[in-house]
Amino acid sequence: MSIRINDIYDLLSSIVDDLRRDFIETQQDQLISLRREVFHKFYAVENINRDSDKISVAFVDAGFKPYQLDVSIIIPIQISGIIRDENGKLHKIKNLLDKPVNDFLILYSSRKRKDDRYIFTIKIKSLYDNSLLFNKREDAEEVSKEINKLLLNISGSTLFENPKSFIKLTKYVEGLLELAYALKLLLMLEENGSIVPAYIVLDGTLIKWFSIPRRPEGVDGLDILSIILGIDADEIKKYLFRIVGLSKTSKFTNIIRSQSLFYTKKPSTINGRGLYSLVDLEGINNAAKILGEYWKRGGNKDFVRETIRIFNRIVYSNHEVYVARFPLTPDYRNVFILDIYLDKPIIDLGKGEVVLNKDKASSVNPYISYIVNTMMQYRTRIIGEPPYGYMEIDNIVRLREDTRKFFEQALIRVLRSQDDLASRILEQVFSPTTRMRYGYR
Repeated sequence: MSIRINDIYDLLSSIVDDLRRDFIETQQDQLISLRREVFHKFYAVENINRDSDKISVAFVDAGFKPYQLDVSIIIPIQISGIIRDENGKLHKIKNLLDKPVNDFLILYSSRKRKDDRYIFTIKIKSLYDNSLLFNKREDAEEVSKEINKLLLNISGSTLFENPKSFIKLTKYVEGLLELAYALKLLLMLEENGSIVPAYIVLDGTLIKWFSIPRRPEGVDGLDILSIILGIDADEIKKYLFRIVGLSKTSKFTNIIRSQSLFYTKKPSTINGRGLYSLVDLEGINNAAKILGEYWKRGGNKDFVRETIRIFNRIVYSNHEVYVARFPLTPDYRNVFILDIYLDKPIIDLGKGEVVLNKDKASSVNPYISYIVNTMMQYRTRIIGEPPYGYMEIDNIVRLREDTRKFFEQALIRVLRSQDDLASRILEQVFSPTTRMRYGYR
């Protein structure tokens, strides 16, 4: 029996009706409504300015493909940056620095039991010398050794008994390599470049963190960055605040709250350039009051803490570095989330109360306005209208099918050359044919 398009349409229409009904009902949930009310009090909404300054901005992104086993992970990573000058022209790395267009790295991680503890180790390999992040391939190996020494501080815990934690930490290191590349690019352009960006935009969130309990020997991502870059952590912090994150994907609830915010608090006059959020210096008091009163009524402390983390959260606990988040919409339909680093939170959970830092809130607003209006000065005319350079860097770093196939073929060729049982097993694991069900082609 053939399937008719009208039958599918009718079937999907009924499902969408259920979806809409369930969505409306969930939005009426008391805690969801409370969180939405706090969200609306915390943020103000402004027009993206058409007459902002024209400055140089850089964009950094990474393409990667994880090959994952229970006890080890291999991730080929391609990282690059692109610089947009004040006239809107894009420049590749090789045109401004004596470095290749992209850095090609391989991140290998393993988790194995030794006596009564789990040991986590990583290896970072650079494909060639004179890359931006590592001047020599041997430098990547030395960095790996130093990071592993640092990670020994947590390897004795039960942290890696769960394979998910092992996977999470591996991806965390991958994210830190991308952030390290952005910082190194900024440092090198300041020292040798003909164009120096005011800030660098990373594709994705700055909330790259791993929830290790805070303790004297706890590992902080900034310490790992310090090893990768060979720079003191306090010195890195000075440049960290010139790194911006822009996410084109977010949680469903964040999109809903943001869309509602832009609809209800939009300016009386719309200029057609889009909208962005900043801190509502009057409403933030009410936001804190709502959460505080809920807590005093016996409300869930974890709910209050997680609500505060929507607006800002600590990411490098040993060095007191936070990330604050601000939704924006360039086309009034699609929502992006802008992240910035802070040295202090705007809103936080104190001893028995919700605490506001009004000085920090006041200082953040001009910075957010500067970032949004300069970043959005030039647009890419595709869905969402992201800033020019944001999507273009993707063409440089994406690991396309031919690159992935070449990597897999090279890996299988090496395994076959070993000709032992372990290699034959691994060959089957990494062979592309295993992605198809046995018996089917």
